[in-house]
Amino acid sequence: MQLRQLQHLVALADQGSFGRAAQAVHLSQPALSRSIDNLEEGLQARLIDRAYGTVRFTQAGELVLARARELLADAQQIARDVLELEGLAIGSLAVGLGPFAAGTLGRLALSLMTQRHPQLQMRMEVADTASLCERLHRRQLDLFIADTRDLEKQPGLKLSRLPNVPVSFFVRPRHPLLKLKQATLEDLMAYPVAGPRLPAEVAAQFERQPRRSERSVFNVTCDDAGTLRHLALTAHAVILAPLAPAPGHETGALVPLPVAGFARMQTHYSLVTLAGRTLSAAATAYSRLVTELMSPAKQPPGR
Repeated sequence: MQLRQLQHLVALADQGSFGRAAQAVHLSQPALSRSIDNLEEGLQARLIDRAYGTVRFTQAGELVLARARELLADAQQIARDVLELEGLAIGSLAVGLGPFAAGTLGRLALSLMTQRHPQLQMRMEVADTASLCERLHRRQLDLFIADTRDLEKQPGLKLSRLPNVPVSFFVRPRHPLLKLKQATLEDLMAYPVAGPRLPAEVAAQFERQPRRSERSVFNVTCDDAGTLRHLALTAHAVILAPLAPAPGHETGALVPLPVAGFARMQTHYSLVTLAGRTLSAAATAYSRLVTELMSPAKQPPGR
């Protein structure tokens, strides 16, 4: 049984004769008759009583006709739903962001997606890369954006590299460290030093630096950009964050602090999806938006 055969059966009921039904579905009358015959053969039941010279449906035919109308309506609705889904009038999107990515891209990308697709259901999660990777494998996320230096050799993932963003230490305006010509890591450690959970490679680089104190360089770890900024403004903390790659970035009220030996720090962002998995229309649109926001032309002047 095929939808096409059911369409022919409904046309026959609506038009009242084989001749008019054949014209309505753009078939010859013999072709329409064969289609109905094949439907009856497949169902092993007589649907049309042809003995009276007019179209009369048997009891089985009435049953099949009623179900055929429902199935055809469902098929049309499926087609409409797919069109709406592809046009992002419906659907959902679950995005994960690493702490730095949340601070630089999260709010702006979410705002633009909401403006462009107001009916789309969206969920944004901020977590460390390992947690985001686990949630992606569980299909709880469509994609995530984070520093992926710790994921380069993990199977089953597709990593699409995004442009690097400069990273700097930041302090509040008039912080005592700003009086120094160039601060050292040792100078920073006279104050709280805060940042998100770092990739193993980056964390090891900091811990290898010679220093008098046995304290870890980062004595405060926090994955929330807003909290880090609050620490910098209220507790004389020195925080590590991307260098304002997007308008409205959280470090806007803070001042970059040059530190000897750490002038070329950069993010290593990637957009991460499951290998071999076709992205939804919403995930594809979000990926394009992020690529657009991260393009050099979108970066603030002078950066």
